[in-house]
Amino acid sequence: MGSSNGGAEEELSKMAELSKTLKEGERILAPTRRPDGTLRKPIRIRAGYVPQDEVAIYQSKGALLKKELMALQEVPPGYDPVIDSKPKTKSIKRNERKKEKRLQVI
Repeated sequence: MGSSNGGAEEELSKMAELSKTLKEGERILAPTRRPDGTLRKPIRIRAGYVPQDEVAIYQSKGALLKKELMALQEVPPGYDPVIDSKPKTKSIKRNERKKEKRLQVI
């Protein structure tokens, strides 16, 4: 088991050597341990590097404009509230009044 400890010391010395040669803004990710117990190499990250997962997805001007318009609209596109609103019948009005009275009682 002494060989695994020597490997860790070797990795730490490599890490110290890498940190001496760092330029401004660069950083080093420490070595990580694999499931079998061995260490991965330390990773040097250049200054200004942005991981691919964090880069914003490109959207065309049209897509951005469409998003803005959708945010401003209060109803779905194509919906006309004037057509949808029907005049209320007597029975609907009566049921609404009954419902209001029940709610007032409670």
